[in-house]
Amino acid sequence: MPRILISNIDNESMMADERALTPEFCQSSAITAGRMAWFAEPGDIVVLPRDLSPQLKVYIARTMGYEPGSVTYITPDWGNGYPRPIRAHELLHTGLAQRMARLIGDPANWTLYPYCYERSTQQFAERLGLDGERDVRPFVKQGGAELLNDKRVFRSVAAGRGVSIAEGAVCATQWQLEECIASMIDMTGAVIIKQDRHSGGFGNLIISRTAATGALGAPEVLVVQDDSQIRDQSRLGWNRLAYAERAPLIVEVYYPVTACLTAEFKVDAANNAVTFLNCADVRQAPILSGLIMPPEVPPYQLASFIADATELARLCCDLGYDGLVNIDGIVTSSGTVIINEFNGRIGGCSHIHRILESVAGPRYGDQLVTVSHSRGIAMSIDQVFGILDARKLAFDKGTGRGIVVTGEDAADSGHLEYLSIAPSRAEAMRLEAEFEALLGAEADPQSESGIEHLARILAHMPQVRRTEPEQAARDRHRPGTAHQS
Repeated sequence: MPRILISNIDNESMMADERALTPEFCQSSAITAGRMAWFAEPGDIVVLPRDLSPQLKVYIARTMGYEPGSVTYITPDWGNGYPRPIRAHELLHTGLAQRMARLIGDPANWTLYPYCYERSTQQFAERLGLDGERDVRPFVKQGGAELLNDKRVFRSVAAGRGVSIAEGAVCATQWQLEECIASMIDMTGAVIIKQDRHSGGFGNLIISRTAATGALGAPEVLVVQDDSQIRDQSRLGWNRLAYAERAPLIVEVYYPVTACLTAEFKVDAANNAVTFLNCADVRQAPILSGLIMPPEVPPYQLASFIADATELARLCCDLGYDGLVNIDGIVTSSGTVIINEFNGRIGGCSHIHRILESVAGPRYGDQLVTVSHSRGIAMSIDQVFGILDARKLAFDKGTGRGIVVTGEDAADSGHLEYLSIAPSRAEAMRLEAEFEALLGAEADPQSESGIEHLARILAHMPQVRRTEPEQAARDRHRPGTAHQS
């Protein structure tokens, strides 16, 4: 049965702060949304905020083993505006359902496959009359997916399930935030503040006793030199991150870490089944910048993480959820494993899993190491593919080694995403370095580095900085923003 794939990344259940929807943010979000194309099969329709290049469409089809042109791509009609994330308004009030109805013909032959199955996608399916959606579980129909992308809910249900989580609390007021920071900051010398709905490390802020604190997991560090400055910095944090009246913020003790981990599961509530799919090291610089699959952590630490993650996936199943669940955690410098959050949706490793199963088989994690990376380029996508061909760097099933391009926006922002795959971690990293060097050597000498590109594409985000108290006093009078990729 053919499917309608909807890349509704950054919908309301994932990102509640509408201040984030700047043109720069929307450009970055559209690039990420393009990953949904990897899930398509012949006969499917893929709904994206912005169309892919013809070269990438052909490349995806050939990599996944189907005929180019057998998948249909459509985008909302943005008029004179710029592409935005596909949220409730875009799904239900832009004529998209009417256009889709003309494309599909008999709705009995179609099902829906969204990035995140939240309430507006269910309403979209009902408008189309999709017979295949009549069996959607009640939990999902009643907004269950929204619960599984909320950090407040995570802390409650994880604690109730006996899963190890960070010391922390949910704050509904600026006064509560100040009190929690004051009571927690000396446990490790730092705390992290999080919006309830955000991802990738955006929407987070670290408050620390020292400027030496690393910024992993957040784009910014604020410094408090003594207790008298906590009020100023908590007020600044509240103004930056609280996107609505009494919008909750989460405060957690910030732990020095030796590893950041993520795992993905397929949850099938109808059959009471939970299937482990993959796990990875999360690369952060300082926020999400890629993955390494499988992770390289001591076996007992990894076992502890997978055990707690499985317990949470089982909880999602018990609630009646169907779909993918991504669960993140850390290993602290003392060796303790802590679970950070869960997300009931397609995640940052989902398209990688899909690609690897196709090109390397279901046991890819036992045989290969995969490193994902993104960077800025100053060349066309044809030139990128030309480098892969000329240097024989394209992934080869026979050797289990090579590069797979997973996303690009070369013509506009100069963005490139790719996988480096090899039989060992060291070889995969060497392959990444080799490809990076070639991209740099053949690019315009004036072009930006990968880090510079990241800074530009995320220019709507505060850059990593350590704000001293006197600067914080000035900054609190400025409107703050909080965003994600």
